[in-house]
Amino acid sequence: MSTLRERNFRRLKESIAGEKSDGHAVFNFYTFPFFQAVTGVNLDDYFHKPEVTLKCQIEALEKIDGIGNPLPDMGSVAEASGLGGLVMFDDNGFISVHPNPDIEDADDVDDLDFLEPANPWGDNYMRKALESLQYMVDNCPEGYRINPHPIMGPFTIGANLRGISDFCADTIAEPEMVHKILDVCTETCIRFMAEQKKILGTLHHVLIADDLSAFLSEPAYREFILPYYERMFAAFPDMQPWLHNDSTARHVAPAIADAGFLAWQYLPEIAPQDALDLTNSKVTLLGGLSPLELARWTPEETYDNCTKILESFAGNNRCVLAAGGSVNQVPIPNLKMMFKAADDFKL
Repeated sequence: MSTLRERNFRRLKESIAGEKSDGHAVFNFYTFPFFQAVTGVNLDDYFHKPEVTLKCQIEALEKIDGIGNPLPDMGSVAEASGLGGLVMFDDNGFISVHPNPDIEDADDVDDLDFLEPANPWGDNYMRKALESLQYMVDNCPEGYRINPHPIMGPFTIGANLRGISDFCADTIAEPEMVHKILDVCTETCIRFMAEQKKILGTLHHVLIADDLSAFLSEPAYREFILPYYERMFAAFPDMQPWLHNDSTARHVAPAIADAGFLAWQYLPEIAPQDALDLTNSKVTLLGGLSPLELARWTPEETYDNCTKILESFAGNNRCVLAAGGSVNQVPIPNLKMMFKAADDFKL
């Protein structure tokens, strides 16, 4: 008899492939705040000691019946750190990246002649991610597989390097500068993905996190986002691209559907049927739940509310039960109730 982990992964695979299934899958995006909340791990060790990262993640995943896989986790800083972004840690040890002063102060595209794609094995957090990935592959516990480090979308990297407001304004005032930065960011992403593929042997799927791209209008999204996704996907034709964008992205949903993604983790304010309509059912949709509400409910309320969301999917298993964001503060009993509700709900 299959385990809950096996059933969930099978259903997720069937959903991504557009195949019929006997039930709905659950997807959660686990990142360092979740692992720290569950295990109390010291984040300086978590980011800089691969053996600690792997041990911590396995400890947390075992508490939710092993439904998930370990992965390198440098937050959102890996690619930008290779392009001069300033990596900082707050009082809680949370990692973030801040603008490169030389990019932030540039007035036009000529001021960016120095900017070149980054070396993933340079003195940056891509290298730390790759070292962590290699350690995890070499020491992966039985029953798990190692996922690649998520990739930041080129626009999100560029916005972090330039400053979000300025980069969005540049799409109107200095489009050549934006394209220059996006060219470099895209090539950096491709190099980072290529090195991960060497370690893993294959890139089955990659989760691309690109919340900041939703700050653009749909026409601007098609001009400044889609061509760079196309380049990334063309470099890895056998890879399944999944999107994490839980910003206010309703206005760009049709463009997301045209981007070539197989799955999209979307914001909870979009109802599942609206998400299906907006994307013309081209994409497997990961969502339906608010992580803030999920964190507040009792386990019993979680089960009941998850069942209501599952009913709203109207039998379409292209819908996957997920929180529209990270589940950092969601209690373990609630996460287990998510999985139980989906497993109990038969199609």
